[in-house]
Amino acid sequence: MLAKTLKRIIDKQFTSAKEISELTGVSQSTVYRWIAGQSQPDFDSVRLLVRLLPDTRAQKALLTAFTAGTDWHATHMNLELDINADGKVDADDALDASCNALKSSSDTLLSIRAASKGKILNSDETLELISALNMTVRHCTITQRILVDMAEQRKKRKLKLAK
Repeated sequence: MLAKTLKRIIDKQFTSAKEISELTGVSQSTVYRWIAGQSQPDFDSVRLLVRLLPDTRAQKALLTAFTAGTDWHATHMNLELDINADGKVDADDALDASCNALKSSSDTLLSIRAASKGKILNSDETLELISALNMTVRHCTITQRILVDMAEQRKKRKLKLAK
């Protein structure tokens, strides 16, 4: 399934074998073996492609192929990672996003407690709580993405230094 998907996104010019090899750090011949179905990309290669391919249609196609036949479901969020708007994504942004997640979680849990005291929630109240929970998840996701991005930047720096 991944082989067909890789071939399709290249045929549709969402990406190229060269770009895939550059993003995953493997040779183009390895990418061609993936496309031919002679071998499979490892998890990290798929993860890098899903995160780094510039065309979101290619990202979605790969993620769909990778999770096909599983119970996994993925959604896409446009996230602003520069939480404090200082022009860089760093540990301060991760801390600010974590604080936002904790505040959102606390507010949501207090709302749920207040709503559950012998009272049946109407549909608007239920939707409001669901929306608040979604905001909590969003803040946690931002924190996670910032930390992953920071780790990937450190890894790239180490690779450059090693060359």
